[in-house]
This record gives sequence, structure tokens and C-alpha cells, in this order.
Amino acid sequence: MGVYSVEMLTTNLMDILNRLESRNSIEDILILIAVEALLWSIFSLFLTLFLPKRYKPYKFEIFIFFLVINIGLLFIGFILTIIMVLFGLSWATHRVSRPIYEAVQFEEETEKFPMVYSKFQEGILSMEGSNRERISSDEKIKSLKILYDSNAQGNIGRIKRFLSDSSDETRLYAFALVSTFEKKLNDLITELQRKIEDAKGSRLEQYQFELANTYWQFIFHGVADEQLAGFYTTKIENILKDIKSNASAFMLLGKIHLFNKRYEEAERAFLRAMELGVPKKATYTFLAEIKFGLKKYNEVNRFILKDEFNIDLRLKPLITMWESR
Repeated sequence: MGVYSVEMLTTNLMDILNRLESRNSIEDILILIAVEALLWSIFSLFLTLFLPKRYKPYKFEIFIFFLVINIGLLFIGFILTIIMVLFGLSWATHRVSRPIYEAVQFEEETEKFPMVYSKFQEGILSMEGSNRERISSDEKIKSLKILYDSNAQGNIGRIKRFLSDSSDETRLYAFALVSTFEKKLNDLITELQRKIEDAKGSRLEQYQFELANTYWQFIFHGVADEQLAGFYTTKIENILKDIKSNASAFMLLGKIHLFNKRYEEAERAFLRAMELGVPKKATYTFLAEIKFGLKKYNEVNRFILKDEFNIDLRLKPLITMWESR
């Protein structure tokens, strides 16, 4: 009996091995695939019947997804279906996803945001445009007074444009402001020239610097036109050429050279000013302009002071542009 059982087991094993070693026909493979496709189609359809309501509009996409995955992977498709079900549902419903919005308190954000305030009202800008004639004389006079008191670069030059205004009051007031400013500078020049005659040593250099700086005010505030600007810059250079140890004098000399587009001479003057104690950051805007003028664009961003330039929102695009270089 035991021998018979062993023979039967051996026969069965050999039969199984023969079946495994035998080649399947194409018809058998096609039948297997067809049965597989039918079974998984039924199973995928069955799965779609139990989808949550929010996934119902995408029933067809989910059905196709299950079908392709399972038929493509054949026998391991069922296992991967369980693994991929979350991914499949997410893919099928990505169009109904909702972003999460964060509430922002505008007041709190603006406290961190740098603000820029005009020194002499934005109305002064419109005075130079096409609406100039529509502005009343009183408004023009008030704006000119604010502009005069601002002590901003080119303020007197802007006021001089109103010497030909259609309003008599505006013309007279503009003329009075320009004349007052010129007289103040000329009186200061006369006083400084008198002091220079009796001064010596460091005091002499200080008076010479103050005299040169007073001449510079004619250019800075726009009192001098283009022709007179050349005259004043030459006079300033002659006054400053004998000064050797005044840091402010070399800063002024650098501005003069920069105004005349003599960039290399301007750079040497600013470097000398730093040697005499001027903080580096005080020269960075000038050095950035010099590097730009010399077309050394890759060096400009070294002198862009982010912390200080960020205060003025109008400089944001400038910082962004040079940061990328």
C-alpha cells in the first residue's frame, strides 16, 4: 500500500512537471487574456459602484484606470490595485481639489513694509505737466514754497521754469525765490573769501572746502545752466587741488569728477576720502554709478545697499535687476 502511494505521488508530480514544461498555444494565451480582461472589467465596474458621491462624476476615468492597471499587470494587478487605489482616486479628482487660503491681516503686513513719503507733495510733479495751466496761482505759489524749503537737488532749477509762467504772481514769486537763493550763496562766498585771506593750516583747508561746496550748490540746486556748470566745476577743482587731508573735500571732488563723467578720477577721489575716514557705505552709490559709467556692470551689484535701498520702493526694480548679475 505504501509503495503504491509513492508511485501515485511520483506519477502526479511527473504529470505536473510535464504540463509546466509544455508550451502554451497562442489560442490558450488569448483565451487567458480575454478571461482576464472580462474578470477585471467586471471587478473594476463593481468597484466603481461603491465610489463616494464626490467621485461619481469621474466614474469612467476611475474605471479605465483600474482596467488598464489590472490587465496590464495581469496576475499582480489585484495587489497593485489595493496599493494604487489612493493614488488613482487622487489623480481622477485633481480637478476638484481646493487650495488652502491663508488669511492675511493687511494692517500687520503694512507695518513691515517700507513706506516712502514725498517731501514736497506729488502736486509739484503735475505742475510740470500738461495740467500746469489749470492750477491756480495760489496752489503754484504754495508748491514753489514747499519746493524751495525742501532743499532737494535741482529744486531751484525747477522753480526757474516758472519765470515764464502765464501768471504774473507766479512769475514774480519764482523770481523772488531764485534771487533770494542766489544772493544767499553770493553773500556766503564773499564772507568765505574774506576768511580765507587770514586763515592758515587746517582752518584754511576747511574754509576752502566750504567755499568750493558753496560753488557746488549752484550746480546741485540747478541755479547754474549747462554753460555755467562747466565754469563752476573748474573753479571748484582749482580750490580743492591744494587740499590734502580733508575727507569732505575729496568727497566733493569725486562728485565734481562724476558730474563731468571723469569716472576714473572720481573713483580715485572717493577712495582717498575713504582713506581719510569717510565710511565706505557713504561712497557706495557713487561707486556704483562709476562702475556703470565704466561699463563694468558685473561690479555694480557690490555697491547696492539692500538694507538702505529697500526703504525706497522705487528702487526695488533696480535692486532686483542688479542682484541677478
